[in-house]
Amino acid sequence: MSEEVEKSSRAWVLNFGEGIQAAVGHHEMWQVLISPKFFNIPCTPPYCCEVAVFQNRILPVLDVSHLLEGKKTIPIMTPILGIAVYQNDPAQPLHYGGLHLATMPQSVYVTDDQVCDLPAHQPYWEPLAISCFSHDEIAIPIINLASLFTQNVGSLQQNANADSYNH
Repeated sequence: MSEEVEKSSRAWVLNFGEGIQAAVGHHEMWQVLISPKFFNIPCTPPYCCEVAVFQNRILPVLDVSHLLEGKKTIPIMTPILGIAVYQNDPAQPLHYGGLHLATMPQSVYVTDDQVCDLPAHQPYWEPLAISCFSHDEIAIPIINLASLFTQNVGSLQQNANADSYNH
């Protein structure tokens, strides 16, 4: 007798606040820092106006909630910084970036039967998401960190703002 084993993958569900959640692969969340020190960078857009220094690296820090909804991420208790790792190309070196989080990342297991459509009320995920799954009856986009940190994300904010005016 052979039992069919359901294949699952580990992921981190990231809460950016304001009802914005997304997931990354388990190997893409390198570290989580509580109460890190941020340094403001003048003349930069408000969603990416800070850096953090960690292990002799200067990390850009994105506020995804501010980027997509125009509202700053407010952590529930103390500031939380997720340090993500990504590659533009598998043959290229790793890059690191910071993400403001509202809560600690949640480790989940995801199976193929959880696949679903992107949340219709959050169209800004389309250029960033590689897939989407349902978790606790919520559609969670799986984001491509390389796209988030390397493409012109300012256009996402303009599109999100235009969509909010149209509703």
